[in-house]
Amino acid sequence: MKEKLLAEIRALSFALVETNLYLDSYPENAEALAYFGRLQEELQQKTEAYEKAYGPLTVMGANTKKGWEWVATPWPWESEV
Repeated sequence: MKEKLLAEIRALSFALVETNLYLDSYPENAEALAYFGRLQEELQQKTEAYEKAYGPLTVMGANTKKGWEWVATPWPWESEV
């Protein structure tokens, strides 16, 4: 499940960057704007689910109320095999 969720997050991140580049050229495209918004929401949901289950993906997701957990869990790209 962890690897699947991380793959989905990577794919959504890639799609967001590509849509961002498209919107830089076509900022009036309402369909692309709506698509970008849906991608943002889905990425946020998946990132929150990942971080709740496995720890922070980036330093921005670190919960300092529990100490500096950023270094306490395996890095997102490390396999736990």
